[in-house]
Amino acid sequence: MQPSKNSKIMIPAAIAGILGPILYAVVIVVIGGLQSGYSHILQSMSELGAVDAPYKLVINTLGFPLLGLFMIAFAIGIDRGMERNRASRVGPALIIISGLSLILTGVFPCDTGCIDITWTGTTHSVFATISAISFSIAPIFVAIRQWSDTRWRRYIAFSWLIAIITLLLSILYSTEIFESYVGLMQRVSMGLPLLWMEVMSIKLLRISTT
Repeated sequence: MQPSKNSKIMIPAAIAGILGPILYAVVIVVIGGLQSGYSHILQSMSELGAVDAPYKLVINTLGFPLLGLFMIAFAIGIDRGMERNRASRVGPALIIISGLSLILTGVFPCDTGCIDITWTGTTHSVFATISAISFSIAPIFVAIRQWSDTRWRRYIAFSWLIAIITLLLSILYSTEIFESYVGLMQRVSMGLPLLWMEVMSIKLLRISTT
């Protein structure tokens, strides 16, 4: 495989993967700070884009949907930047599904307090769940694919570790034990896959410019 043949796609995809998590974090932190009474520890990120949130337009355009687009670009870059095997398309496909679902969470904002009342709020919750699950398990299938490419093998353990920790946190997040820290748990369980995306994108950029 000669990465240079795909460099026109891989380079912008890698840049998207690097910028996506950073821009998303900035938007969440800034809007969370601007919204009076909002707590990053106690409240979910979706509440920043709820139907009655003061800065919902920002979150539902420059927040969830923009990150979703960056994730889709990243998935395409990963697909082009690795040798293929039987698990070839599963990892990138899961990332694309997660990205598309994240875009739709912006199209369908949650209800007040993110307590499902209307069909719009319920739809938001469904797509948010699909996005979270898909992004959590995607590193597992990418790790399987990494085994077929010597340039990526050193990242296999990292991919597995991120997936395992994220899945464990997701299980804890769904229990009542950490109900009081729903915002913190959500940010950590989403932040880890985004960290993985950041690391994979930096590696992809190095490969595509070699």
